[in-house]
Amino acid sequence: MGGHVESALGSEGGAREGGAQRSASEWEAIPQVDGGGGAADKPDYNSSKNKKKKEKKKAKKAAGGGTKDSGAGAAASAPAEATAADLGVEIEYVADSMVDQSDPNFNEWSKIFEHFQKGPKDTAAEAEAEGAEAPSAEEVKKPVAKEAEDSDDEDGEKKKDKLSRKKFKLLNRLSISELKQLVKRPDVVEVWDVTASDPRLLVYLKSYRNSVPVPRHWCNKRKYLQGKRGIEKSAFQLPAFIEATGIAKLRQAYEEKNSEQSSKQKARAQSRPKMSKMDIDYQVLHDAFFKFQTKPTMTKHGDLYYESKELEVKHTERRPGAVSDELKTALGMPMEGVPVPPPWLINMQRYGPPPSYPNLKVPGLNAPIPAGAQFGFHSGGWGKPPVDEFGRPIYGDVFGVTATEAVVDETDVEKKWWGEIEAVESEDEEEEEEEECDEEDEDEYDDDDDDEEMEEEEEWEEEEEE
Repeated sequence: MGGHVESALGSEGGAREGGAQRSASEWEAIPQVDGGGGAADKPDYNSSKNKKKKEKKKAKKAAGGGTKDSGAGAAASAPAEATAADLGVEIEYVADSMVDQSDPNFNEWSKIFEHFQKGPKDTAAEAEAEGAEAPSAEEVKKPVAKEAEDSDDEDGEKKKDKLSRKKFKLLNRLSISELKQLVKRPDVVEVWDVTASDPRLLVYLKSYRNSVPVPRHWCNKRKYLQGKRGIEKSAFQLPAFIEATGIAKLRQAYEEKNSEQSSKQKARAQSRPKMSKMDIDYQVLHDAFFKFQTKPTMTKHGDLYYESKELEVKHTERRPGAVSDELKTALGMPMEGVPVPPPWLINMQRYGPPPSYPNLKVPGLNAPIPAGAQFGFHSGGWGKPPVDEFGRPIYGDVFGVTATEAVVDETDVEKKWWGEIEAVESEDEEEEEEEECDEEDEDEYDDDDDDEEMEEEEEWEEEEEE
């Protein structure tokens, strides 16, 4: 063992003196000596660090092509790299197959792995095999860069073409005018109906008979009846039929009398109260609740309460086409003298009657003008009635020529309630009627017999007198 160590050391010293260098693999091939000192087994940290520094310096010298030693080192490392090219051997790196061939998706997986294994070196090798000139690295990079740019452009276009869910909904949403054209009742269409999942079904349900609408405060941000805070409630008023009994006057007089009492009198009244202080005649109360009582105003079906509904003006007494005296005064129409047409008559003659009121009679449009009025465009004139090419009125009998109401002969009309049940006579009533008839016949027969007897008696008396 000692001889081996000496020879190895001697060879190492000779290599250093001669300037020859050994590779790392040769140093690793030198056997290590067991036993002896423990320094041979344990590697020195400083020595390994120095070796690395030396190797770096040698690599720099070999790249720069400096001294003889560096040239010799490069010549020593060059044969190891050039051996494969000089011998004409092609090194092919075969990757380990990560997929089992018995897998049913083996073909698909193999195609995917081949796509990642191929690179610019493979394309150069294929070109050489075909006999063509191998493309340079720049030429190989150019189409790859172009493909990358094209893919980026396509991704950008796809991102531009791809719409968000909100924009897609807005594109497929109907407009209000289109929805009104598609439904039968466009008057019930509201602004937010187009945002429903099925707008047509919503409008159909809203226009259905006896359908109750959703309360209108569903879309308000503030709470229900929040606007009525701070408004004083009006005092409760008795109904008219109860107030007519005079109970309000009696109650007021009783309260005035209590206000004048002293504290002792009030305490005495609490301890020993007196009854029947506000008595009302029983007949008056009976008439109030059983004769003059009226029903309170009730809301219709589907008429829901909303905030400040009680403050709205009710127009139940107003009728379309009826012009009140207040409206005539506001429009400057004289109450007496020659009748003046309303200011909207000229536009109605031009555009036609209002479609919401097909049975409305407007004088000067589809009804005769009042007595003393004249057609024309002068002051107080009733315009020009709309007629066709033959001079016949378009909208109705403006001139009052044709009779609109047909006269019905009342003699032929049966004035009976429709569906009235006829009285059915029972058998007992029929028998009673028959008995009554028999009794009447017997009475008549008895009367006849009595008359005959009377006549015979008179004749017999006359004969005796003779």
